[in-house]
Amino acid sequence: MAAPDDEFSTALVESMDDAIRSLLSQDVVDAFHSSLLEKQSIATQDIPKHLPVISNALKRYFGPSSEMIENATAQRLYSKYGLEFHKDSSQLLDYVEKARSELSAATISSKPAAVDLPLKNDFDRIFVESVKETIEGLLGKDQAKLAFRLLESDVPFNKLMNHLPTFYSTLNRIFGKDSERIETAIARKLYLKLSLEFTETPKVELSRYVQEALTKLEQRERHGLFSISRTE
Repeated sequence: MAAPDDEFSTALVESMDDAIRSLLSQDVVDAFHSSLLEKQSIATQDIPKHLPVISNALKRYFGPSSEMIENATAQRLYSKYGLEFHKDSSQLLDYVEKARSELSAATISSKPAAVDLPLKNDFDRIFVESVKETIEGLLGKDQAKLAFRLLESDVPFNKLMNHLPTFYSTLNRIFGKDSERIETAIARKLYLKLSLEFTETPKVELSRYVQEALTKLEQRERHGLFSISRTE
């Protein structure tokens, strides 16, 4: 499901801040925001409205490292929404517009559509797909293959739903402090595939999102909501 503009804008700014912070420091993040406000009259919340100017400001402020920051920003933004990220020669504006387009398409596809809605029997397969697609979107195909081998050394994907506590523990071991962000991205992707409304809640673990999704699917089945019809 596509996020409202204000949520998407917040996610974009957070992604840029995270990228700069991970490469440099929070002090640099604060200094960059101050520079934007003083020299460009661009407040933090208005950054998404002025991406061409922001790209130029990044180049002036960080020099050759600006490309790395833009790529890291885009990568983090895509992971927040469970989108697959492919690094190329695009600038930040191009990555952002592509993300908006994909999220918009996802919104359309999740509207009434004369198609069967996923039910509880579909959950295991869709959960594994969500895990794989999210990690591949975040790490890229080559690094994702290594992550998959590490995950499957503890829990084979075809038995994932039978060993969820071990899976959560392995995620945390592999990704460390980034595991919370990855779990949220997996949950977002899962809910999108299940045509369920997703509401991100800080500090909520993937296990909670999974349980809530299963509960919603049970409710869907009880109420006989097996299909929806789209108005083209």
